[in-house]
Amino acid sequence: MKDKSSFTPLHGGDLVAASEHYGIPLDQWLDLSTGMNPEPYPIGDIPSSVFTELPYLKPEFLSAAASYYGSDAFVAVSGSQSAIQALPTLLPTLPVLLPRIGYQEHSKSWQATHATTFYPSLTIDAQSLFIETALVENTSQHLVVINPNNPTGVMIAPEVLLDWASRLTNGGCLIVDEAFMDLTPELSLLNRALPENIIVLRSFGKFFGLAGLRLGFVFASQNIRAQLEQALGLWQVNGPAQFIASKALTDAEWQRSAVDRIAQMHVHTRKMLVPVFQEFKSEVLNDSGLFMSWLMDTSKAMILADRLAQQGILIRRVQCSDDQSVLRFGLLSLSQNILL
Repeated sequence: MKDKSSFTPLHGGDLVAASEHYGIPLDQWLDLSTGMNPEPYPIGDIPSSVFTELPYLKPEFLSAAASYYGSDAFVAVSGSQSAIQALPTLLPTLPVLLPRIGYQEHSKSWQATHATTFYPSLTIDAQSLFIETALVENTSQHLVVINPNNPTGVMIAPEVLLDWASRLTNGGCLIVDEAFMDLTPELSLLNRALPENIIVLRSFGKFFGLAGLRLGFVFASQNIRAQLEQALGLWQVNGPAQFIASKALTDAEWQRSAVDRIAQMHVHTRKMLVPVFQEFKSEVLNDSGLFMSWLMDTSKAMILADRLAQQGILIRRVQCSDDQSVLRFGLLSLSQNILL
């Protein structure tokens, strides 16, 4: 018999694995494990031509992205994941500083070719102190920052990031993953003039709720963009993704409405979850944006995650140590309710 409490999917959103593990049909799951907008952009009708033509990058797509992000110095990619995997093979072979807790595909990609050091990322003070000390000891390295951190919510001010980048030498780069930055665009590095050694990753799917499109953007110097385009090859962004993104990225009215709706959904979700977290005596790490996270004893986190999964509710558990885990919850839409 399977030990259901041992189930830990590699990524959020793996409902197939959860369904097989718990014996609950796919259509009976509520997925709170991804941090995606649960009320996605309405895609509407899609012309057949976007399926039949080769997906060369359309001018309207490039213009929409440049307008939305405030910069045209980007490479459009099939999800930022492809860039995360490619960048360590393109940049100088230097040591790299990585968040101990964060999107783990960063560390998986860097560890294959670079010496890695992990900094604490549960709190802004611990993270900043460690990085400051590391840069005093060695400026010849790369630095990866997830901003805001997923799942801890730690946010580093752009002025601090620019200062850190200015201290990197010998080809060292600052890679900033802004996958969850859409709700706080004023804090994005894309509002600043970027030096040659900063690379910013943006994800389309989270705010717009369309993860299946597989669309992301890499903002970087012309040299790094050229290397990335060479490494990834033609047709990184499919035709339907370009068509839908061209509309979504220019639909300012929907974007404003989505920001308001997400704030309402966050309040709604918190009301549903607070009683159970009071029962489990957890510590709030992040209580804003597209997800909320709590820190608790690993044993309690496993019990709670399993309890929810047995009711068909999938969440994300991130183990920090033998003793502590983070539970991350995505948002309920305003039409969804759960009884815990």
